[in-house]
Amino acid sequence: MENLILFVILACIFYLYYSFYKFKEEHTYLHSLDTDNKDDYNSLKKEIDEIRKQITESGFVSENLVSKIDEIEIISKQTKENSALTSYDIVNIKDDIEIVSTQTKDNSDLTPYDIVNIKDDIEIVSPQTKDNSALTPYKFRLESLTTPTFEEQQILEEEKTSKKIEHLDIKPNYRLEAEPKPELQVREKKEYVESTFSILIKKLEHQFAENWTGILGTAIMVLGVGYLSIYTALKVLPIFRILILWFYAGILSGSYFFLKTKEKWFKTGLWLRNAGAALFLFGCFGASQIPALTFIHNIPLAYSLIGIGIAINLYVGYIIKQQTFLSLHVILSFLILCVIPEKLLITFLLASLTATAGIILSYKEKWEYHLLIVISAFIIFDIWFTQGTSILSPSQNIFAILGIILVSISCMYMQYRSIYTNTRFDRIAFITHLVNWVLFALGLILHSTGSKIKIFVLFTAAILCLSATLFARKKKITWLYHLDGMVSFLLFALSIIMLNDWSVGSDIIVCVLYLLIITCMFIMYKSKEVLLYNIFLDLNHIFCILALVFFIYADMPFNYITITNYFVTVIMMTFITLLVPVFCSMKKEYLGIDSFFFKKDLSLNGIFSVLFSILLLINWYHTIEISFYFPLFFISLLWCFLQLKFKTKSFDFGRFTFLMITIVTGIVLILTDPKSDLDIFFTLGIIALIEFNWFVKSLQNDKSITKTTSIIGINALLISLSYKYLASYDIIQIFGWFAIALLNHEFLWIQFKRKTLTTDNQILLYGFCLAFSIFGSGLFAYNTQFLNSTEIGLTAIGLSIIEIYILFADKIRNKSNAVISGWGNFNVLNSEFILFNALVFVFSCIQLDYIPVYLGGLAIATFWIFQKIDRLRRYNIYSFVLLIGGIFLSLYLAAFEANTVSKNVLYAIQAITILLSVGYSYLQMKSQKEEGKMFIAFLPVIQNLWVIALLFLQVEIAYLAPIFMLLAILNFSLILYEKIELMPESVLLIGLLSIVTSIFYSTKELNDFTWLAWVLQLSSIALLIVLVLLMNKKEFIKSLKIDYQIVINIWLSIIMLTQLEHKWLPVFWATTAIINLCLYYKKIGNKKEISIVYYLLANFHLAFISFTYYESKFEFEFVYLIIFGLLALYIFIIYKYIEDFRFRNSIIIYPATFSIGLFLYLSFDKGILTFFWILESLGLLILGIILKEKYFRYVSLSLVGVCVIRLMFFDLSNADFLIRALVLLGVGVVLLIMNTLFKKYKDRFN
Repeated sequence: MENLILFVILACIFYLYYSFYKFKEEHTYLHSLDTDNKDDYNSLKKEIDEIRKQITESGFVSENLVSKIDEIEIISKQTKENSALTSYDIVNIKDDIEIVSTQTKDNSDLTPYDIVNIKDDIEIVSPQTKDNSALTPYKFRLESLTTPTFEEQQILEEEKTSKKIEHLDIKPNYRLEAEPKPELQVREKKEYVESTFSILIKKLEHQFAENWTGILGTAIMVLGVGYLSIYTALKVLPIFRILILWFYAGILSGSYFFLKTKEKWFKTGLWLRNAGAALFLFGCFGASQIPALTFIHNIPLAYSLIGIGIAINLYVGYIIKQQTFLSLHVILSFLILCVIPEKLLITFLLASLTATAGIILSYKEKWEYHLLIVISAFIIFDIWFTQGTSILSPSQNIFAILGIILVSISCMYMQYRSIYTNTRFDRIAFITHLVNWVLFALGLILHSTGSKIKIFVLFTAAILCLSATLFARKKKITWLYHLDGMVSFLLFALSIIMLNDWSVGSDIIVCVLYLLIITCMFIMYKSKEVLLYNIFLDLNHIFCILALVFFIYADMPFNYITITNYFVTVIMMTFITLLVPVFCSMKKEYLGIDSFFFKKDLSLNGIFSVLFSILLLINWYHTIEISFYFPLFFISLLWCFLQLKFKTKSFDFGRFTFLMITIVTGIVLILTDPKSDLDIFFTLGIIALIEFNWFVKSLQNDKSITKTTSIIGINALLISLSYKYLASYDIIQIFGWFAIALLNHEFLWIQFKRKTLTTDNQILLYGFCLAFSIFGSGLFAYNTQFLNSTEIGLTAIGLSIIEIYILFADKIRNKSNAVISGWGNFNVLNSEFILFNALVFVFSCIQLDYIPVYLGGLAIATFWIFQKIDRLRRYNIYSFVLLIGGIFLSLYLAAFEANTVSKNVLYAIQAITILLSVGYSYLQMKSQKEEGKMFIAFLPVIQNLWVIALLFLQVEIAYLAPIFMLLAILNFSLILYEKIELMPESVLLIGLLSIVTSIFYSTKELNDFTWLAWVLQLSSIALLIVLVLLMNKKEFIKSLKIDYQIVINIWLSIIMLTQLEHKWLPVFWATTAIINLCLYYKKIGNKKEISIVYYLLANFHLAFISFTYYESKFEFEFVYLIIFGLLALYIFIIYKYIEDFRFRNSIIIYPATFSIGLFLYLSFDKGILTFFWILESLGLLILGIILKEKYFRYVSLSLVGVCVIRLMFFDLSNADFLIRALVLLGVGVVLLIMNTLFKKYKDRFN
């Protein structure tokens, strides 16, 4: 609690101090402003006095004075009774007063001033006094544009200036001409603009206030009529309720006769009459269908009454002569029929008659929207009628169909009227007619009786519709002709589909439908009916796809389709689809009649003829035992013959398709069937077909695709034969692949001289040559496990001979030096195959331990070949890759010890490999080609990494540090004398690796160094010092500013930290600090901070750590004597010899003071600790006096304060009596000494 109160008091004191400081700043600022304003006022006063003096001088002529005062506004003052003086409230002078003097013409004594220019306004405004005060003080206000003012200063200055202005004397000979007084500007107040919403609310309030009686009366009246009607309906019989409804209907209808005389109410009268008719129809419906209104229970009589209501309703809608009203009444009639609970035939017939009547009533008008609404409403009614459990009997369905036909024919007849003659297209009429046909079709579907004779009905309807189509064409009703033509086609199609009821198979039906579509398409094309032709062409596309899907599905075992004879129908479809392009090719006027949608120059039926032919072959394969390759070969020849005969792209497509199918099928049969004589037929058939197609010039404007396919096919054939007949012979199979490669190569050169191949074909042939060479080489590498060394060597030589021939074939075969485009440089790839053969031989026949030497030798050999033969430029890269391979293999052997030889042999192999890599580097340096020096920059890096990795893998870690440092010195020498091209920084990296290795080893072997380890690690440091001296002497790596002294000190410190006992570490820190300080003094080192760091480390170690590592008192005293002696020596040297040391006193003394104090705290008894601390503070004070450091005095006094607090709260309560007395005595003596010293030498702290 006391701490909290103290904190609050301190906070209040701080706040008061801050507030006083802010107030002082504001007072200073106001004082400066007051001084500036006084100076401005005195200056302006002097100028005004001078002006007045010049004006009042004798002999001054006022007429010659050109005075312009911009605005002088003088307002007479109104005073009240007993007011002796006039008061001025505000005098506002905004800008300066300029006086311009002119030169006088004669030697008069006076110098007139021509212009007195007062730029801005002088405004004197008199306020009205409220009381009878005799005097209102004057206020004079100066506003400067540059100097801000405060209100109090303004009031004082205004009062003073006003008094001066009051006594200003203006002589009579001076005339002031005042400009007209400007009108007083009054700021107008903006009027409040009321919002639109507020105005609307007020209007509504106004209307309600004026008309509330009418609103309330109407509401009460309607409520009364409603209650009266309900009461009456509940009290009277149903017949009277109906009469009430009809009475209301009569009132509504009768109001029309009253309102029709009023022009503005005529339409309202029409709607009221329509409402009356609708209400009358509702009464007719309710008389037999609503329980509360029912009084008729005879069904014929009830439906007769509903019919009368519908008739009156339709008549009322018709007499208006607007299709809107007639359509509305037809819909109301259908709604009444829809809500009849029982679905009887008479209901449906009544709906048919209603729709027919609604259609016939519009005969004299072209009301297409009305017809569309009626037909749509009847379709909805028909769908609703057929839903549910009430189903008409077959005989009733016949009458329903007759009703639908009646509606449909009446609507159809409306479209053939003369008003539609010569019409190109009528959108609404078209939609209406289309919906009418939907009604007809939907009605037949919903009311179908399931009889087989429906096919004759559909066929008859199709013929009649076709007749109507021809009639529409005769009357030139184009849209009707098109629509009914398509409907007649659909009816014919439905008649064909209905053949399924007569057990005709679906495959026959599909064929007949396809013939129907083709026939209609040819007729429309011949008649030049573009729209219908395009429709049938699209149907041809769609039906071909559906037919193909159907026959594919029908061939599956799980289908449930009735099929007559699948094989025969597929043949029929193949023949029909093929007959169409043949006929079109013979009759040129039909050429392009069945153009394919995605590619117009192809025949749709020709494409599907190809697909059906494939389907035929598949079915042949499943049904007939004779190999289907024979019909396939026959069909391929047939398409080739048709292409040669007619030369169309469709037949060309078929020819090419079956060429590929024949090749693929033949190759698959060769591979899958057992060895037999049929393989000869398959082979000869493929070759013959390829030969026949080889001379075809183009396919779809592509000159190379046929030959490309032939090349691929013949190579695939050779591959399959090789696989089937040569797989069991290892060497023969290898040479078989190279033989196929040679065949491609030789055929390419033959065709190249004849110029019969495109560039793509040539590239393909050479690609096959290379592919077979690659595969043969891979097979050779795989089969080496089955061959002995002699067979491997001979095979490698034989393959190399073939590859050398192909490599230099352009020099042998192309003697005319013809330009080879695209594949002229492919032969160079055979050089890789030759190298591959050599590698296969090496890895197959030579022991793994010796392979690095062979790879190094092969790298040198390939590099020598690269220098001698220009076309083998890649051998430069391959030589480097081989060398890298040898390097990695040697590392593998060293790492996993997979060798079977002795260690000495292994080291010899590694040494030879390294020497070969050096020889390789020498060849690169001496190479006369720039490409040969491609890897000279980073090859030394790889070699260094290689050697480092070998050392890591095979040498004990204790020896690595000096070896790495020797390697760094070696690289330094080679770089210095330009024997290798290596970055100078690599020397530092190797040296860093040596340091890291040494540190790792030191950390690993913590406090466990042997004498050999000490020698090795310290020799590494010595080698680093030698390297540093050499680099500094030769000015090596000038770009990197590295302080090697810091590196050496850190390295040595880490080693000592991990190996020395902790009690000796402060000795090492202090010794190293002294050594580094001496190096700095001798100008060998340039960082005095290094010695400071070690000095601080010694103090830190002394303070925190050392006291826990001493086991005996003698050891404790001996080691601490050494430490204190070394620290004293350091302090002596730095004060004696080092003069350019800023903050020397603070950096040296404070750490020593802190470490000694903490050391005393951790090492001695707590009772005597205060005495030692007070002695330390005395020593610090003495040092402050000697060194003239006043801050030492502050620290000393702080330490004295700590000692006093400790003395009061700890020593007096916890220590022994004797120790307490000695401490008190000692502290007192020391404090007296300190006081004496401070008084005597206090001047040294100033």
